[in-house]
Amino acid sequence: MIISINGIRQFRRCARQWSYDTLIASAHVKPDSPRREVHLLSQVQSVAAWRGNLVDQIITRRVLPAIEKGWHVKPCNLLAYARTMFHDQLVFARQNRMREPGMTKEKAADSFAALASVEYGLGLSEDEVEQAWTDVEKALTNLLEMQELLALMQKADKLIAQRPLTFPHFQVNFRAVPDVIAFFTDEPPLIVDWKVHFKGTHDYRLQLAAYALALIRCNPHSDFPCSLSRWSPTDIRLIEAQLLTQQQREYKLSDDDIAEVDDYIADAAIEMMLAADGKSNGDIDPFDFPVTANPENCRWCPFRRICTEDVKCQKPVQMTFL
Repeated sequence: MIISINGIRQFRRCARQWSYDTLIASAHVKPDSPRREVHLLSQVQSVAAWRGNLVDQIITRRVLPAIEKGWHVKPCNLLAYARTMFHDQLVFARQNRMREPGMTKEKAADSFAALASVEYGLGLSEDEVEQAWTDVEKALTNLLEMQELLALMQKADKLIAQRPLTFPHFQVNFRAVPDVIAFFTDEPPLIVDWKVHFKGTHDYRLQLAAYALALIRCNPHSDFPCSLSRWSPTDIRLIEAQLLTQQQREYKLSDDDIAEVDDYIADAAIEMMLAADGKSNGDIDPFDFPVTANPENCRWCPFRRICTEDVKCQKPVQMTFL
């Protein structure tokens, strides 16, 4: 079983949603398989999540390569590229092309997007679209104005974006995907996590601590420097960058922080393994998992169509595995 910080949060928010997303969804089954339908629904996002992912994509494809090469990023060029990608993904989502026979993320490439408001026929207003673009534009513009952070990344020998880091932990594999890892010659690595939130008040210490732990404990990728073995998780520099507010939070970890993350992952692993009950993914019944007790969590859940087909999900139950 592979788990992550986001997966743990999802599991504790709604175990049934987690079962759909993590255990049942599969792109490698017959097109008419129920598991294929669950996979399609797992691609569906809210407008807010979509525009956040779009910002991540643009930074990965345009900003970071330019920084690594020492090039100056012109705001007008970056925003023109962003506008094109925004338009292409919006058209793809509005036409719900995810549903086209044979369509895959690989085939759609940078145009792929799937929105809950389209999939569920809720309507997508022009105001929502305009606000989404305003947020994308603001996030990218703010990033280019965060000179101290850009200068720090420019000092790096190597910038690696969206690289999965996996290590075994308490009978499961823990997986983390930092937005950016910066490697230096004589300094510990830097991990930067982009956030695109209106308020940006949430503290992401736990998530970033897990990234640091994963970087040190994972089987190093071939392009990771040999010097990585010099460092411990508490050495890793961690920055949370709120792109809509230009706020930065830098976290310094202690040994207690690392112990807390270890315990957090181990506790969650026990709960998840007990919930799965040793069954293979193809044998999992989502209705064996309790649904959230908070109806607000159902509002943008991508699986609510298949979840609410059974009246059992209308009666939230408490999770008791121990």
